[in-house]
Amino acid sequence: MDDDSPLAVLGATGYTGGLVLEQARALGLPLRLVGRRRDALEAIALDGEEVRVADATREAELIAAFDGAFAVASTAGPFLRVGAKPVGAAITVGAHYLDTSGEQPFARLVYEGFGESAEERGVVLLTSFGFDYVPGDFAARLAAEHLTEPLDELVVAYSTTAQRTSRGTRATIAQVLAQPQVAWEGRLVPSRFGRTTRRVTFPFGERGVVEWGGTEPLTVPRHTEVRSVRSYLRQPRAAALGGLVGPFVAPLVGLAGRIGGSPSPEQRRRNRFTVVAEARRGVECRRAVVAGHDTYGLTAALIARGAEALRAGEARGSGPLAPAEAFDVHAFAPRLAPLLELRAAEPC
Repeated sequence: MDDDSPLAVLGATGYTGGLVLEQARALGLPLRLVGRRRDALEAIALDGEEVRVADATREAELIAAFDGAFAVASTAGPFLRVGAKPVGAAITVGAHYLDTSGEQPFARLVYEGFGESAEERGVVLLTSFGFDYVPGDFAARLAAEHLTEPLDELVVAYSTTAQRTSRGTRATIAQVLAQPQVAWEGRLVPSRFGRTTRRVTFPFGERGVVEWGGTEPLTVPRHTEVRSVRSYLRQPRAAALGGLVGPFVAPLVGLAGRIGGSPSPEQRRRNRFTVVAEARRGVECRRAVVAGHDTYGLTAALIARGAEALRAGEARGSGPLAPAEAFDVHAFAPRLAPLLELRAAEPC
């Protein structure tokens, strides 16, 4: 691969896009900034960085903008609405692809709709390769690795504190509330936010969690033989009712999302997260914990480090890959310190 071929960042002028640029620059990756407004792109481009104008909904423009890039990092959402054409354009030009989507239905679209074409071109697709939902997939692999497969169950649960969201995230949440959701029960089965609730032991104690639309039901069965996978979020049990009314309140959430700004650096520093995975086989149970801070900074670091690893040819295969399917957790995760920390799996 040409050492000068750039990482194309779609949505470079957005909040997350800017953080990705910052992390990629720190790693010395050559960059191509892609977005809809040339003046806005040129205002943030550094000397030597390329600028291309393209709309995420116009595939011909995207193909021209991505041509010659070694990889594409898409931060332009909501992804189920505007994310498919960037995937197709990246495959067309033979570029690897990563995105910051947190939308389970979009991840399913990537896994099920682009696999054959990506494999034919020999490129890797890493969807939802940010805080949503790499920590959960990594934690699941850590919890499972000392048990004999097939496992009976893998449960992943997220907890965050001092979490502030960007405008883009708030717009996506509005979309997610109205989207379908699945869980894994030997196959993908319909579910919804709050369909199940349970108690999970975090390092700070046992807490109630509600099912949500993490991508672990899609990703974990790709690298671990397991009968049941569900993803959860620490919320009061009453929050499960949100799954019943989500489609009706989504438009209101979308309007509210336009109010307010994005997290400041200080607000990001105060943010903390803990992700727990519990793997069970019969009476055996193993629990793994992934913890850290600054979910937006971690997302940007994951995209930059993921692109760096793809450039180095470290991915284990081609086509759409789950995080722990693409990279060895123990080798990749330390590159994310101090934003992310792995804790040794222990008996539940």
